[in-house]
Amino acid sequence: MSKRIVVALALSMFVISTSMGIANPIVPIYAEKLGATYTDLGLIGVAWSAPYCIFPILAGMWSDKIGRLKSFLIGVITSTIVPLLFLFSATPLHIALIRLFHGFGMSFLWAPGEALISDVTSEEERTRYLGFFNASWAMGFFLGPMISALIVDQAGYFGVFWASFIVGVFSAPILLLAGGDIKAKYATRGNVLRQIEKAVVRGLPFYMVITASSIVLAIIYSIYPAYLSNLTLSDAEISTIIGVIAATRALGFWSMGLMPKLNERRIIALGLTLQIIASILVIGAYDYLSVALVVALIGYAAGIQIPSATSMISRILKHEVGLSLGVMEAMFGIGWVIGPGVGGFLADYTSWSGAPYIFMGLVSIVSLVYFVLARSHVES
Repeated sequence: MSKRIVVALALSMFVISTSMGIANPIVPIYAEKLGATYTDLGLIGVAWSAPYCIFPILAGMWSDKIGRLKSFLIGVITSTIVPLLFLFSATPLHIALIRLFHGFGMSFLWAPGEALISDVTSEEERTRYLGFFNASWAMGFFLGPMISALIVDQAGYFGVFWASFIVGVFSAPILLLAGGDIKAKYATRGNVLRQIEKAVVRGLPFYMVITASSIVLAIIYSIYPAYLSNLTLSDAEISTIIGVIAATRALGFWSMGLMPKLNERRIIALGLTLQIIASILVIGAYDYLSVALVVALIGYAAGIQIPSATSMISRILKHEVGLSLGVMEAMFGIGWVIGPGVGGFLADYTSWSGAPYIFMGLVSIVSLVYFVLARSHVES
């Protein structure tokens, strides 16, 4: 039963992430065509991420009460609707409002999904199944941009948005394969604010890792496509570049699943180191091949860090798993607010388009130093 639920969940995630992957590489380029500056692109990224700073915590707790799959379904339905809304957008403000709505819906995907996997798996196999779930997301974000690259020149931006919607429609029915929802193994009890404080204090080094990783990914997804467009890469080439990130994220997720006995703390430190290296190299990457190699490093770094940090958090706070994973997803939201917001501002303020990537490197260095210094104080 547990494997059936996880497979249905992962397959649904794969389909909806493919839908999002079709549209996402085009959105920053489309917004720029509508007149968006780098600062505007950053604010659009902030709008997408701001709800994610709060609602994943509520989604994780709500899934304790109504069931994991029902909560996950909210995110699926919202994400399916979003491409239709892009068809009616005419200004960067419209794009920002749609992203705000999408950020709310996405809050109901990760925390309930990861909490469900934590409920139905043992500690020994959890990293493997979390890696599988994350890989399904990453593979969708790989396949989606490839589809976008194939059709954008012929179908245009509106054709891409229609394709995104059509694919997304199939995600919700797939959840029926799960054979029914489950209730939380451990529900959040007592004072919620105190439980959140407990989660943050005990899991802070891992939450810092998640935040740093999300800052890097947010800048790459929200600002980097416009940067590449100014380097004269075509829309199709940019879509495939975004797909490379997802493919190497999936490779990272799968490698963690195949080797679950690896030391998770060392894997996290390795991932942060790769982020630092990539943040330095990205400024000097001007041609298609060098850009692809740099983003491959970024994708793989995220792919090995995220399931490791998720697994550690679920073990440290196993009796408040829905809330603690909700807090983790909120940290993603904070990173997605900070990354585009600061990165876009720095690019315009300094008049240097490379400034966001220096910021990526500094964040990764600080996170690595803190993680190494704090590790001896973290419960195994």
